[in-house]
Amino acid sequence: MFDLTCGVRLRAFRSETDLDLDSILSLYNDTLVAPLISELFVIPRGQKLKDEFKELIEKSAEMFCIIETIPPSPSESAPPSVHLPQCIGITGLWGRLERGHRHVNYSIVLIPEFWGKGFGTTITKFMVDYAFHHLNMHRISLELYEGNDRAAAVYRKQ
Repeated sequence: MFDLTCGVRLRAFRSETDLDLDSILSLYNDTLVAPLISELFVIPRGQKLKDEFKELIEKSAEMFCIIETIPPSPSESAPPSVHLPQCIGITGLWGRLERGHRHVNYSIVLIPEFWGKGFGTTITKFMVDYAFHHLNMHRISLELYEGNDRAAAVYRKQ
């Protein structure tokens, strides 16, 4: 688990419950997010996508994290629901078929409420640094779909 300075946490994917898969599914079913992260038609997705994503994480992810808010420390005046982390996206480093080449693909997806606030820049910087310095990668690639100008701006900063 990594707590970043921007107030979010990167934590491991939990395959034993459906909560993380439900969060991933909600990203792919969001009409603002889906056209920017997939070449598929924007249609409601269901269990099939959850199963495919779980298999993809298990077989291809060098590092896959759920991005969530860091809840404030408990206080008596705040309701208990305020103290729960909120999933705001996902990020990953995806391995190639030949693992010895030390080359990964990078991805990040955030919910629209967190766009344009610097979260993507901070998370991307962390993931790139982590890949090169801790996973000993030589190259990081990414795909960018047309119209995703915010992501392009983040990637150019790196």
